[in-house]
Amino acid sequence: MCGFPPFYADTNKELFDIIKSGTFEFPSPYWDDISDLAKDLISKLLIVEPTKRMDCEQILNHAWILGEKTPRKILPKVTEKIREFHAKRKFRVTDLMN
Repeated sequence: MCGFPPFYADTNKELFDIIKSGTFEFPSPYWDDISDLAKDLISKLLIVEPTKRMDCEQILNHAWILGEKTPRKILPKVTEKIREFHAKRKFRVTDLMN
């Protein structure tokens, strides 16, 4: 939603450790324009313990997915951040191959 994944590290081992710990943030200013409902859904999707994580039905019934209370807002920084992320990813893959 903000243009980059919720987990980042310099090495795969660090990345996997962060993912397994379930540690993530919504850093400012990147997440400032993202609604609390969207952050709520993401937080519930990233719960490490599968039995505590939302199931498909709960996801489909979440207020953000249903759009009942979802603010309709243009997020101009998102496209720019997605491009930056893809550029870094391509560079990283090339760097790993050498």
